[in-house]
Amino acid sequence: MTDQAAAPESATAGKASGGGFLSDGIIQPIKRYPLSLYPTMMIGILFMIPFVIMFVISFATRTQSTYEAGFEFTHYARLFSPLFTTHLWVSVQFAAIASALSLLVAVPFTFFISRFRRKPQVLSLIFILCVLTLSEVIIAYSLSVVMSRSGGLPNVAEWLGFVERARSWYPSYFANMFGLSFFNIPFAVLVLYPACTRLDRELTEAAQTMGATPVRTFFTVVLPLLDRTILAAFVLLFVFTMGAFVTPTWLARPEDTMMAQLIADQALARGNIPFAAALSIFFMAVTLILSLLTVWLRRSDKMEGA
Repeated sequence: MTDQAAAPESATAGKASGGGFLSDGIIQPIKRYPLSLYPTMMIGILFMIPFVIMFVISFATRTQSTYEAGFEFTHYARLFSPLFTTHLWVSVQFAAIASALSLLVAVPFTFFISRFRRKPQVLSLIFILCVLTLSEVIIAYSLSVVMSRSGGLPNVAEWLGFVERARSWYPSYFANMFGLSFFNIPFAVLVLYPACTRLDRELTEAAQTMGATPVRTFFTVVLPLLDRTILAAFVLLFVFTMGAFVTPTWLARPEDTMMAQLIADQALARGNIPFAAALSIFFMAVTLILSLLTVWLRRSDKMEGA
C-alpha cells in the first residue's frame, strides 16, 4: 500500500517538475505574482505595436513622395543586393572584431578586480558605472578630439618620432574600431563580473601550488571555467555593436558605413521608409536569434551546474 500510494505522488511530482516551458516558465510565475501581469502586458503591447507597424510598412509600396499600403517583397529582395551585402559584411566585421577586442581587455581586467577585497571591488564597479553614464555621443566626440590633428596624440606621435608628420587619425578604420571597442568594455565587465566572483579561489591556488605560473593558471583554469560566460558576453556585445550608429557616423570612413547608418540614410535622407523597415525587420530577426542563443547557453550552463 505504501508503494502504491507513493507511486501517484512521485508521478505527480514528476509532472510538476517537468511541466515544461509553458507551465513552469509562464503560468506558474503569473500565479505567484499576479500583479506583475499588468505591467508585463503593457510592456509587451508597447513593444509589439511599433513592431507590427514596421512589419506592415516593410511590405508597402513606395511612391514618389511617401508610401502607400501594399503587399510586395521587393524591399526584402533588395536585402541581397551588393550594396546591402557589402554593408552587412562591414557591420559583421566591425561587430565581431570590436567585441573580441573588448573581451580581450575585459576578461583579464574583470578577473583581476574580482580577486580584490570587497571595498576595492565596489570602487572599481562604481568607476565602471561612471563610465557608462557617458553617452555614446560624448565618447565619440572626445575620441575625435583626441585623434584630431590639434588634439594631441598625432602631435605626440610626431614628437616621439613614430611618424614624420602629424595628421588626423579620423575618420579611419582604426578610429572606428577603437571607438566601438572602447564603448563596449564597461558592458563586458558588468556581464563577466558575477561569474568571476563565483570562481572558487582554491582552484587557482591549487594550480599555483602545483607549480603553474599565474599566467598559465589564467589560461588553463580560469578561461575554461568562464568559456560559456565569455561566449554569452560576446554574443551580447555583437548584437549591441551591430546597431552602432553614433560612433561610426563620427569616426568611420564612408566605405565603412554600418547597417544602422544605412537604415537611417534610407529613412531620413532618401525617404525610402518601406526599405528601411525591411532592413530593421531583418536586424531584429538577427538580434532575436542571437538572444535566443545566449539564453540557451545560460540555460545549459545552469543545467551543468546543477
